[in-house]
Amino acid sequence: MVVIRNDICYNQFINLVCEEEQANGAMGTSWDLALKRLFELAAQDFVELVLPEARYQRDASAEFVLADIPLLRELGALRADVVSACELAGKPVMVHLEFQSGPDARMAERLLLYNVLADQRYRCPVWSCVVYLRRCAAPLTPYQRELPNKKKVHEFHFLVLKLWDMPAAELLQSGRWGTLPLLPLTREGQRRELIVEMKRRLEQAGRYDLLAIGFLIAALAWAVAPASERQWLKEQFTMLADFIQELKQTDIYQMILEEGLKEGREKGLKEGREKGLKEGLKEGRREGRQQERAERLNELRRMLVVMVSARFPELGELAREVAAGINEPAVLTELVVSVGLIQEGEQLRQRLVEQTNERRRPSNGEIGHQEQ
Repeated sequence: MVVIRNDICYNQFINLVCEEEQANGAMGTSWDLALKRLFELAAQDFVELVLPEARYQRDASAEFVLADIPLLRELGALRADVVSACELAGKPVMVHLEFQSGPDARMAERLLLYNVLADQRYRCPVWSCVVYLRRCAAPLTPYQRELPNKKKVHEFHFLVLKLWDMPAAELLQSGRWGTLPLLPLTREGQRRELIVEMKRRLEQAGRYDLLAIGFLIAALAWAVAPASERQWLKEQFTMLADFIQELKQTDIYQMILEEGLKEGREKGLKEGREKGLKEGLKEGRREGRQQERAERLNELRRMLVVMVSARFPELGELAREVAAGINEPAVLTELVVSVGLIQEGEQLRQRLVEQTNERRRPSNGEIGHQEQ
């Protein structure tokens, strides 16, 4: 089986953001970034949400680019949001997801097109689902086409998931960590206690990666909420960022970190003895950690620029300059959430300028050195 790494697929998607902004609008891209990243972090949970009992096998989104088919080029860039190989009752199936933040009069036809082409490519049944993130007109299922004499030509069944109609309890009771970040989009998603519960559960599970996406989705969902609610949401995220920073300074964190490093070294030495590659493994682990951090930083930088450009296009270039100079994931993530909460462009401009000034401000050590 060929396994496609999720981080590679996401980076490939990031490179296509500018093209998708032109086709779908920048705000739609912000939603896409959040939801596609969430799927990468919790693919199995998403698959179970739309097709219970199915088992996720691998991501096929990057290889399923319909624009590569000559006959379809005239239709423009056609890219399914998510296409995944799965298994159901011991048989192969494909799960196709589309994330929608606004209406699309031809959504059912687009789903049918993707479904038929995926069926032909992978030679197995394809289950298509459109996930609506915000309240808007949605297609009816099944999609039907008839001749003038009422004889049916097509009857295409697909799933329509309207998150605004979904009770929050359905996600809370499912036991799936990966779908908890969707809580801000559910029927009760504007309630503070629901955000607190999402935060509590994901913190207990140690899934801060999912929690960061949850706050991003909340920031987008609460963009039109009263200023007091947006400020409260920002405070919740700030508390989380402060907690993580404080945790890193504790003895227990250092002990866990040292144990992890010790275990990693022992495992690496064992593998190195077996393969005669001790130094290579050590160097490879170090380079791998550095590469992972660099990819995460680039991902957050691009997300910040996309969100700023979506809400305040005139600040896009400033956001790009600020993002390029930040090397701490926590700082970038806090800025991403701020973009979703701030309502006035001038407020955001001041926040970005403040961040630039903080970066340029010399440390105490540097000041002392200059005075000498």
